Amino acid sequence: MNSANDNQVSKLTGRRLASLVQRALQIRSDVEAFEQEWPPMPDRSPMPVFDWTELERQLTSLAPDDLAPMVRDLISAVRKEAVPKPPEMVLREILIVSATVLDDGFREKWMEGTAHS
Repeated sequence: MNSANDNQVSKLTGRRLASLVQRALQIRSDVEAFEQEWPPMPDRSPMPVFDWTELERQLTSLAPDDLAPMVRDLISAVRKEAVPKPPEMVLREILIVSATVLDDGFREKWMEGTAHS
């Protein structure tokens, strides 16, 4: 590899790293804002344990057929960023995905958008 290619790779790597750092800082800021509004509760009762695949399967089952493929992408996005977030914040994101997928108004707007694409 010549030095021009090395520089191009370095620039791409630098941009990707900068993007990852920016996203991590955004997540940290979101967590801090969430915890300001919703401080951790001292006594938490345990919840039943389920995994991401079960969550995806159930939301896919509940979603209208035309939105079911979107569920995988939405749950994947929540899952990828779940580790640094408090459990209640992840729960809220799951509830938002659920409400969005089941909202008839969203479905209609999404169908209109895909029809025009």
